[in-house]
Amino acid sequence: MGTGQGTVVGRTRRGIRSRVSTGHVVMVLAGALGILLTLSVLRSADDSLPVLVAAHDLAPGTVIGDASVHVARVHVDVSVLATLFRAEQLGALRGRVVTTIVHEGELVVRGAISTLDAHASKRVMSFPIARARAVGGKLTTGDRVDVLAVDHDSGRAGYVVTDAEVVAVDGRNGGALSGASDDVTITLVVEPATAPVLASAIDGGKVILVRSTGAPAVHGRTSFAPKSTK
Repeated sequence: MGTGQGTVVGRTRRGIRSRVSTGHVVMVLAGALGILLTLSVLRSADDSLPVLVAAHDLAPGTVIGDASVHVARVHVDVSVLATLFRAEQLGALRGRVVTTIVHEGELVVRGAISTLDAHASKRVMSFPIARARAVGGKLTTGDRVDVLAVDHDSGRAGYVVTDAEVVAVDGRNGGALSGASDDVTITLVVEPATAPVLASAIDGGKVILVRSTGAPAVHGRTSFAPKSTK
């Protein structure tokens, strides 16, 4: 009788061990499946997309190359994505021209890029000017300025350029004017038609910069007449 009881107890223990082992395996498999499903859901929920951003400040007139941009991932909807360049579109972007300043880290939008067309592209022009005539040294990259010139002979003043974008100050991209020198170098974006007028004004008259950032556009401006080359 003792032997029979021992046999029953042994079989019961083996059954329990078998059931426990099977249950553990099922639980482990279920947990692993749950982890895989969770990772799959997280991956599908990550709707960030690779797009192109400026690797450094891009001034108007810059021809886009491989070093001009790099890839960043962003969360955007379809309508916004249509205004950007995706990472795989670098080949199509290469060789195009920047038409408005794009700061380092900013998204490269289609409206800031043009095809390489000498007639459509804007010009970038630099010239020295006394600090006192450049808003007292308070200009920074991204400011908009009007350029006025005073003719020495007639004493008349007129607008040469209006609402021009400042893309470099004192030879640096960005930052306010600083240092002890009375002369600074300003770089502006100018239209092809106004570049010669500005050059003549700089050469033959007193040029003054007026910051126009946020101000209404000037209407009915008086152009500074270039000096005769005869």
